[in-house]
Amino acid sequence: MLDVFKKGILTGLGLVVVTAEELEKKVNQMVEKGKISAEEGENLVREFIQKSENQQSEVQEWLLNTVKTGRERLELAGREEVQDLEARISSLEDRVSALESLKMQAEKKE
Repeated sequence: MLDVFKKGILTGLGLVVVTAEELEKKVNQMVEKGKISAEEGENLVREFIQKSENQQSEVQEWLLNTVKTGRERLELAGREEVQDLEARISSLEDRVSALESLKMQAEKKE
């Protein structure tokens, strides 16, 4: 499920990069035509990139919170809980094996 969100975020980043490149081309054209100064153009591009990065961070945080809330509502086990359960199962398997070995040894003696 997180893979889908990661792919979405990466796709969004790709779009931002492409859009930033297109914006930079348009700004350069405006600078060449004398419609804006080079400094204004740089500021425009820098501001766009900064806003895009901020929005990307906000979206990523929102997605993570949404996934966490959804997991909690569905009462799904988290990674740590699953690892704890796996450790308990492994311990129980070891104990069962040991008991079976003891039982087999006792049966052989009889």
